Amino acid sequence: MTPRERVLASIAHREPDRVPVDLGGTPSSGISAIAYHRLKRHLGIMDGHTRVYDVVQQLAQPEDDILDRFGIDVLDIGRTFNT
Repeated sequence: MTPRERVLASIAHREPDRVPVDLGGTPSSGISAIAYHRLKRHLGIMDGHTRVYDVVQQLAQPEDDILDRFGIDVLDIGRTFNT
């Protein structure tokens, strides 16, 4: 299944090939900047840069390589962050 098919199947209460995974696709599924920095450090990614897109909630903007590494199915297509 594609990520889209997987998510739509889950929403329709049909069984997908695996559970859809979301990391930061919406503010309610975001990851705190501190936790994200620690995750990157644990994975050996020492670029020292964690972008925060919500200063009030301190939510990090996960990089594409992290999203790919974990097989994330839900993406925020409205992301308009400057790099």
